[in-house]
Amino acid sequence: MNAGYNPENIKQMKEAAAHAGFSFVLNTEQEQDDQSAYFFFVGKNDGKEVIFDTFIYTLRAEYELQLYELAESRLQEKFPNLKNVEDATEDQLNYLDMIVDDIEQEDEVEVMEFINIDEAVDFGVSIDVCLNVDTITPEIIEKFVQDFNADKLELDDAEYSFSPYSGDEE
Repeated sequence: MNAGYNPENIKQMKEAAAHAGFSFVLNTEQEQDDQSAYFFFVGKNDGKEVIFDTFIYTLRAEYELQLYELAESRLQEKFPNLKNVEDATEDQLNYLDMIVDDIEQEDEVEVMEFINIDEAVDFGVSIDVCLNVDTITPEIIEKFVQDFNADKLELDDAEYSFSPYSGDEE
């Protein structure tokens, strides 16, 4: 049985959250910063209480991730023998910087809010959440948990670019 569905684990998670004064508990085994956080909360999945193992991060962080993945892909097209960017020469890294700048100038990367739910995990139910907020704070996390559990979570389906050359930067 998945330990995230265990009634004793759920009870302990609820108690830990209440003790912290929130409806969630930060996952202290994962690194936290102002752009992302890992946390647990109790909610319902298919009518059963479960612990959700959640990663939340900002839309800007998603933009940066997609920007660098695209740039690294183009770098590897140019240098097919390069297996890892960590192994790149100074010239290759300079070329990577030029690719990033070109992608931003062409405003090729746009991102939107999303939530991915994965039930095929060892503990509870896994959720990845990307929101268009400046920073991830306890208040942002609390609002997400409340909206998710009340089935009131509304994601923005607009596409955003954080390119310095974009006219619609948030």
